[in-house]
Amino acid sequence: MDRQNINAKQEDTQKYAYWLSCVRGCTPRVLRQLLEVCGSAQEIYALEPIQLEKIPGLMHKDIQRIIESKNTWDVSREWQALAHAGIRFISREQAEYPQQLLELADAPYGIFYRGSLPVPEQFRVAIVGARMCSEYGRTIAREIARELALHDVAVVSGMARGIDAAGHRGALDSGGDTYAVFGCGVDVCYPDYHRQLYHEILKHGGLLSEYPPGTKPFPGYFPQRNRLISVLSDVVLIIEAKQKSGSLITADFALEQGRDVYALPGRVTDALSYGCNRLIAQGAGILLSVEDCLEELMVAAARRKGNHTRTVRQQEVNCEIFDNLQKFSLEKDERLVYGCLGLLPTGLEELLELTGLDIQALSRILAALLQKHQIEEVFKNHYKKLRNE
Repeated sequence: MDRQNINAKQEDTQKYAYWLSCVRGCTPRVLRQLLEVCGSAQEIYALEPIQLEKIPGLMHKDIQRIIESKNTWDVSREWQALAHAGIRFISREQAEYPQQLLELADAPYGIFYRGSLPVPEQFRVAIVGARMCSEYGRTIAREIARELALHDVAVVSGMARGIDAAGHRGALDSGGDTYAVFGCGVDVCYPDYHRQLYHEILKHGGLLSEYPPGTKPFPGYFPQRNRLISVLSDVVLIIEAKQKSGSLITADFALEQGRDVYALPGRVTDALSYGCNRLIAQGAGILLSVEDCLEELMVAAARRKGNHTRTVRQQEVNCEIFDNLQKFSLEKDERLVYGCLGLLPTGLEELLELTGLDIQALSRILAALLQKHQIEEVFKNHYKKLRNE
């Protein structure tokens, strides 16, 4: 098959996937049932009503919605209108679909975006917090984001007022990449007074949503949006959060997804610090300064690379990062093990898998790190990093 035919086939795949994503009331449950029977959206579109009725678990109202959409939706015309609006769409049927999203049990079937998608190999950090934040929180968020961007770390957030906007702005200050995940269509600038920020992110990153263009912001969409912010990130930073906060929902999602969570401590009398202090009490990492944060995240970046390669031969990668951390005077093999630890406990079996070391070598290194007061054994065979001042 020549290149032209391949491109045409891929475009057909995208067109029908776009149609399926826009079928009103087509929930993840319905999509799952349809795709278990049909291999693609194009096959679903080709089904006759009598065939749809034979799909197990598909309700009459679901069938009617699909039929109605087929009768009113001009696939080619709608696809062209989407492109004309400067909006791109990618579905799970395509290789370019962000693989981190597949970690979700309810992964979106498709993602709408303007600008670009997150670069797969790039380390990403979510910076989220209170909308009605303090000037202190806003400054810290912006400074952290600015420094992260200088070290090629992308910032992910939700473009809300307050901490979210400060995180995006800090990344842009340093010419870095930043990605905003919406609880509405990507063609809807929300809040409206962030229109300039919206256009700047468009040029230096991307605007993403699982909701079709034109979808208005609805309160129920934002908690769902938060799970995408956390899963698209390698680490989540909570800068300020009240007792009941959407940022804490993001933190919960992050922990469920196996991400490291860090929080900015504050005064116990400050309502904006309650959520962060609570997270710290429950075991989240502590952000003590911009420099401290950067150091922690460089270590997390090394851990991420270890998770992806799962081989002892990644020592050269880890050492390249740790050689820049003058604070530590560790041997080469000690740096490897230290780089696989965080501020939450990691078990011995996971360390064996991450490092590729045998049990004798790993035990020897752990004993050395304990003696040097670089790590602690929280409970039997579970270790975490100690913060050295």
